[in-house]
Amino acid sequence: MELEEFHITIVLCCYNSADRLQPTLEHLARQNVQQDLKYEILLVDNNSSDHTSEFAKSTWEDLQSNIKFRVVSEPDPGLSHARKKGIDHAKGELIIFCDDDNWLDENYLQIAFDFMKKYPEVGVLGGKGIAVSSVEFPDWFSTYQGDYAVGVQALESGDVSSRGYIWGSGMVVRKNEIQSLYNAGFNGSLTGRKGSDLQAGDDSEICKWYLIVGKHLYYNERLIFSHFIEEFRLTIEYNKKLNQGFAQSHTAINHYDFIIKLLKRKRMSFFKIVSLLTIFLLEKNRMKLASFLEILNRTSITFHKPTKKILKSRKVFLEHEKQKQ
Repeated sequence: MELEEFHITIVLCCYNSADRLQPTLEHLARQNVQQDLKYEILLVDNNSSDHTSEFAKSTWEDLQSNIKFRVVSEPDPGLSHARKKGIDHAKGELIIFCDDDNWLDENYLQIAFDFMKKYPEVGVLGGKGIAVSSVEFPDWFSTYQGDYAVGVQALESGDVSSRGYIWGSGMVVRKNEIQSLYNAGFNGSLTGRKGSDLQAGDDSEICKWYLIVGKHLYYNERLIFSHFIEEFRLTIEYNKKLNQGFAQSHTAINHYDFIIKLLKRKRMSFFKIVSLLTIFLLEKNRMKLASFLEILNRTSITFHKPTKKILKSRKVFLEHEKQKQ
């Protein structure tokens, strides 16, 4: 490690988490890693009003772990703000986002590290969630478990870029890449969960940035975490609020999808234009010329300011990546 002190930073974002944290911390302390793999825990206290930070520090001391444990505060409410604070303060090459109710399997860190080292083209890595609770799950849960970041994210391990997103729970990214995205001008418009306000889409937004700059999303079924779901979240009313949060993010997410499709379309249109122009020159066919001009007209798009800003950020990021090579 030339620049970073650790191989992995686990960014643990918390809001009034004291009642949920103990098993989460116990699982982090039990990680089965090779001796030379160093990791740290960075808890981000996102404007908690309980004693989250104090409880976490005390619990970690009781666990008698020699793993580095730090706490930073983020006063602006919202999961996206907490994650950004964690990124800024992380000292690891890799960042793993862990929610306060995520119990990472004991091999999670080692599998994630080995995979990301082997596949540099992967921008975002995600795993499989298993639902656990202190109560019996309702009949409808198996159908809607994806709303809780539970289940598989694909039929098998592989590239899921076409899916368009990876769950924020257990998400793995490289610190230098996600920092470069922020530095290039990518900024979140979705704040994510804020206490009882179930805003959503902030993790999808991060994934869209990676897709826009040509990185891949990948699902690894060997990466397993348990998601502890409290009883109050297993009601139809709560699930409806959860989906309202998803719906509110659609405008922003759809805008990113438009840009992703646009970038693909521009690449495809180039080959179509060359093909049609060749046919026109060879055959001097007026109908072919009309088709050629029609495609040119459809390819000409006037961008509004948000689109221009995102494309400018993409250009800055790619230029920075080119300079590093």
